[in-house]
Amino acid sequence: MRNITIVTTFATVFTVASSVHANDLDLVGDHIFTGDTDGNIKITDGTLTVEGQIDGNIEQYGEGSVIIGKEASVDGNIKEVGPGDVIQAGNLDGNIEEEGGGSITIAPTANSSLDGNISEKDEGGVIVKGSYDGVILEEGNGSVTIEEDASSDGDVIEKDSGNVVVRGEIGGNVEESGDGDVNINNGTVYGNVLEKDYGDVFITDGIVYGDVTEEDYGTVINKGMVYGNIFDK
Repeated sequence: MRNITIVTTFATVFTVASSVHANDLDLVGDHIFTGDTDGNIKITDGTLTVEGQIDGNIEQYGEGSVIIGKEASVDGNIKEVGPGDVIQAGNLDGNIEEEGGGSITIAPTANSSLDGNISEKDEGGVIVKGSYDGVILEEGNGSVTIEEDASSDGDVIEKDSGNVVVRGEIGGNVEESGDGDVNINNGTVYGNVLEKDYGDVFITDGIVYGDVTEEDYGTVINKGMVYGNIFDK
């Protein structure tokens, strides 16, 4: 069982001194931040849980995850490299990048706000359960899922064997250029849908307001509503 360090107000990791820490931190193991922190944080083999405010970037390597609590605020980017996840339930002004087997989840909390883009580059996926305004880029084997009652106003781009599953709303375009499928199941896409490789486009009780294009070996199976054109090559 891991030891967890709870950090509130401090001058170093283990000494209580001031309300704002103005230096970068290089940590190992699980840490919980409940105060205000001014500086970048690098954490190795541990989970970083933010319940306060961080003005700086967060990098996590190895075992462990990054959790932004529903009352937390981060003004900076988040990078996670390893099998852990990034869970965003608070206020994040920055980008999220995940390069390992973990996933990125946008939680359905009232305080969840993300002003930035999402990039996932390996086995893990991207799951949107709340609302999100930026671009989602998935370049690994994982999928992008927009859950029911969730929304993403930017484009969704999937470049490998993962799928794009839409049960909620996407305000931008959807592009899938790998072996995966685009599955619009009771969801809505306000932009265009483009599939470029072996995957198919399934529209099941869903709505697409733009065009639906299949450029290569797959097909378009439409059992919903497409207001634009369907180009099935």
